[in-house]
Amino acid sequence: MLFAPISIKENEVETRNDNYRLENLTVVSARRELLGAGLLVASSLGGFGLAFADILWPAEKIGIALVCGIGLWAGFSIGRLRFHSRDLSGSELSGVIWGTYGHLNRKRREIAAAIHAAKTEGKS
Repeated sequence: MLFAPISIKENEVETRNDNYRLENLTVVSARRELLGAGLLVASSLGGFGLAFADILWPAEKIGIALVCGIGLWAGFSIGRLRFHSRDLSGSELSGVIWGTYGHLNRKRREIAAAIHAAKTEGKS
């Protein structure tokens, strides 16, 4: 699932608001941006739950477990697709798409293949 549409044309990547020319892109990366925060929330809240398990009500234990699980799920599942080139250096446009990490990684591979095809096509 992507939180914004993305399509790959002949020589450009089209997002909701912008188009990026494939020949200008140097690096396309998909990262798990929320992984650190998800691990921090899950470990700190889980540690709290374990430390005070003897005085917590069962509903509070369940709530802590749910928040820990949601934090871990968000950290491992949600990612961001980023484009890097010398034209986009320092621009907020470089982090364009948020979505599930698996889908973003597939799109990253498609874009990398399109960049490779455009570069080899231009050499012949």
